[in-house]
Amino acid sequence: MKTIDCNRAKSGTRSIQTRGWSVVILGLLTLFGAGAVRAQTVTALHDFNGTPNDGDGPFLMHLIQATDGYFYGTTISGGISNAGNVFRISSNGVYTNIYDFKSAYADDGQTAESGVIQGSDGNFYGTTFQGGSNFYGTIYKVTPAGVETNIHYFQGRAAGEGIQPFAALYQSTNGYFYGTTSAGGTRGYGTVFQIDSAGNFMTIYSFTNGLDGSDPYAGVVQGSDGYFYGTTFYGGASNLGTLYKVSMTGDFVPLHQFGANSNDGAYVDSGLILGSTGDFFGTTYGGGTNGDGTVFRLNSSGVLSYIYNFGNYTYDGLNPHSALTQGSDGYLYGTTYLGGTNGNSGTIFKIGPTGGVIYLHNFDAFAGDGAFPTGQLVEGYDGNYYGTTFMGGSNQIGVVYKLAYPPSTNNPNNPNITETGSSGTGANTTNNVVVSFAAIAGETYHLQYANSLPAPAWSNVPGVYLSNAIGGPTSISNLITTSVPERFYRLQVTP
Repeated sequence: MKTIDCNRAKSGTRSIQTRGWSVVILGLLTLFGAGAVRAQTVTALHDFNGTPNDGDGPFLMHLIQATDGYFYGTTISGGISNAGNVFRISSNGVYTNIYDFKSAYADDGQTAESGVIQGSDGNFYGTTFQGGSNFYGTIYKVTPAGVETNIHYFQGRAAGEGIQPFAALYQSTNGYFYGTTSAGGTRGYGTVFQIDSAGNFMTIYSFTNGLDGSDPYAGVVQGSDGYFYGTTFYGGASNLGTLYKVSMTGDFVPLHQFGANSNDGAYVDSGLILGSTGDFFGTTYGGGTNGDGTVFRLNSSGVLSYIYNFGNYTYDGLNPHSALTQGSDGYLYGTTYLGGTNGNSGTIFKIGPTGGVIYLHNFDAFAGDGAFPTGQLVEGYDGNYYGTTFMGGSNQIGVVYKLAYPPSTNNPNNPNITETGSSGTGANTTNNVVVSFAAIAGETYHLQYANSLPAPAWSNVPGVYLSNAIGGPTSISNLITTSVPERFYRLQVTP
């Protein structure tokens, strides 16, 4: 038998040490539902200005940190032809324009939505949504010195190819790059493709707008089973998007049809990430219990569960566009496009693999801050997080920012307590205290409480237990119907 100590059921975010674990407990602290967090600072490293030497509007773009220590990304416009660019920036804000797209009229790409990845050969590879000899988009390679080569022009539906890629590429261990197009293919609803660094191209799968989905705006990530996992924005039984996996040879497996019930997520334009637990994590732009988007978890058996629904509070984050990033501390970091405390300009948040959102920054376009973040965060070698906003900044056309955030000493897999009654520092009355944790299959969990620490004795909360758990994210609750100035909880676990 073992016990997992939680913490007191009073408003506030506190932590205690238990068997070498640091257990984070979340209470209702403000109207925003955000926990009090350690000091962090967001700094705008670069304000885009749209001039011939600069870009304009990084959109669904994730920064990467390359082997040279610099961060690389793309914009959808600006530069010498107003067709976007590839840029490099240091951790202290030294900005360099690496390459300017010349647009379709020069057989070059334009509107690079997705950013770049660094290939195993040290070069950078990416896609453009438009441009190229057929105006359907391109796949390109650019060296760190800025020498660009278009390695594929999309041919369109007549050639069985996709068109208009939104997403970044993914390089598999076999050396090939894999990606998606948002449209085109044999049925016109998008594709999954493979290409090598020399431009040898093959369409792996064409979406049909059936249960498989349509319009894959996000790319793919490879799972431990060798399949590529991805999302679609539309299609499926309710036309609200899907989750899928597909093999290198085109064997396609639908995993989830969004919109299966009224609380299901909807419209995914961000990709999945493979977490350290072996599960996949992602966000939906819409849907959920409040219609404002969700954070979800897809386990290795293909079972989907929701670990957060945005829009629970007056100034909650809303409508995430970006994929998540798992930090070295185990937490999942992400952004919301809207919501927050400063004029609906979006937020930065972190969440444990089993839930418990904490907001780290509320963007404010009117104070020289960024606004409307759509890009995925990246954790730098220095432990800080870096990202971009689509708008805001001094010129209102986006920024590159740094979130200076000390590494968390808390374990994101340990239990969270969330109080859903009154806030403040007074006694809890008529509060539903929810204990969320990651259960292990087959174990039995009893919720116990004490009114002081060290506890003279622990009492079982009557009727509040979980027998023979199936494993995975779990919540049990205790409805407090009397005034409780202070109460401590723990889980007693029986194998």
